[in-house]
Amino acid sequence: MMKRIYILIVAFLASFVAIAQNTGVADSLFSRSKLDQDSLYYDEFAYLDDYHFADNIFLLGQVGMSHSMSENTRFGNFFANERPSFNIGVGKWIYPAFGARFTLGLHPQVGRAEWEISDTWPNVFGNYGYNMFSAYVDGLVNLTNIIFKYRENRVFNLIGIIGLGYNHTFGFDREKCARMSAGLAKVDNKYVPRYNNPEASAKAPVIHYDVGTKPGHYFAAHVGFQGRWKVSQTWDITGEVTFNGTDDKYNGHTYDRVYDTYFDFLLGAQFHFKDCHGRRRFHYVKYLNSELIERLAKMLSDENERLSEANMAIPEIFEKIKFSEALQTTVSFYVDRYYITEAQKKNVKSVATFLFTHPDINLVVTGYADVETAYPAYNLRLSQKRAQAVYDMLVNDFHVPTNRLRIDYKGDTVQPYSAVNEWNRAVIFFLDRNGGKSQVLESDTPVE
Repeated sequence: MMKRIYILIVAFLASFVAIAQNTGVADSLFSRSKLDQDSLYYDEFAYLDDYHFADNIFLLGQVGMSHSMSENTRFGNFFANERPSFNIGVGKWIYPAFGARFTLGLHPQVGRAEWEISDTWPNVFGNYGYNMFSAYVDGLVNLTNIIFKYRENRVFNLIGIIGLGYNHTFGFDREKCARMSAGLAKVDNKYVPRYNNPEASAKAPVIHYDVGTKPGHYFAAHVGFQGRWKVSQTWDITGEVTFNGTDDKYNGHTYDRVYDTYFDFLLGAQFHFKDCHGRRRFHYVKYLNSELIERLAKMLSDENERLSEANMAIPEIFEKIKFSEALQTTVSFYVDRYYITEAQKKNVKSVATFLFTHPDINLVVTGYADVETAYPAYNLRLSQKRAQAVYDMLVNDFHVPTNRLRIDYKGDTVQPYSAVNEWNRAVIFFLDRNGGKSQVLESDTPVE
């Protein structure tokens, strides 16, 4: 029976890894695929953000009770079988619906002699205590995300747990177990304990309960559920119950069955580390189809042309050169991203061409972020990364001299396109004259 359980669990863990890989865990930065209508996310035009191996890691601490279900414990007082239990662990969510963890725990246990013996001779037999150290490797399945689709702001999640482990028993109550193993002998029609009783030591025991007190090493398996309540981006509160199966000998006594069991009831706290994006939870990014991108690009081009015409009215800027078509070109980005798509790479190339045809002109590469993406400090870093990405492409891919370029970034403090928020996810090029003070594209309000 136990062998079958092991085989089922191993098969589950293998399929778990395969599912995680097939779901797009190693989603490439430059390779995206649109999610199906029944995706985990609420929006069909979304993809999971890029994550590294060290992202989405959490620490877990738990405290609760362990309840032994070994031989004869069911005949005793239920609460007498409860012992404090402790767990610590580390884990990683590979995908919103799948994760894994490794836990270490201390679970004191209770054994019990045969219930008839325990009730008849309570001073000799009864409950005995011992300690157990456990180590488990678990697969985690977020059932809520599978059934109801992923939400970043969801408060409660129900998680299924299944895993293989190791149990080490030690610290048996040696004196009590020795009394049980020695048992009782019948002397003058009376039962007397054999333990430390010279008179009875030579007599054959009539009643005894053998308990081995040597430390033991046993395989284990368990299944269970965890309820997880989100209290902040950093912390969760967890409630967990697991049903654990281990070798029949783990309590020091063998019976006519293959395995013994115990339950763990644990409350805990879970800490989430920051990922490479500075967040602590999975995040999906909007995916725009080609038709929508083309429409937005046309709108952006029309807006740039209007702004260019407005800028022509300022003689300080156009005193010596004409604002050419290349400087009307911007580099646009997806929401919360700073990589340059193939379509936008053409715009970067046109700026490089402009610089080579106008060797007396330098540019300020200025990054922006839309005000609706995140908070100001995050947007400032995002706009810096966008400007740096364009700068690096101009220098590395198109061999523009570094002394022809300068980086600037505004975050969301300046919104060049107030009419359409999405247009502000961009890098705009300004003439680098007078210490870079020639930036005039501060808003889309026409100049009078």
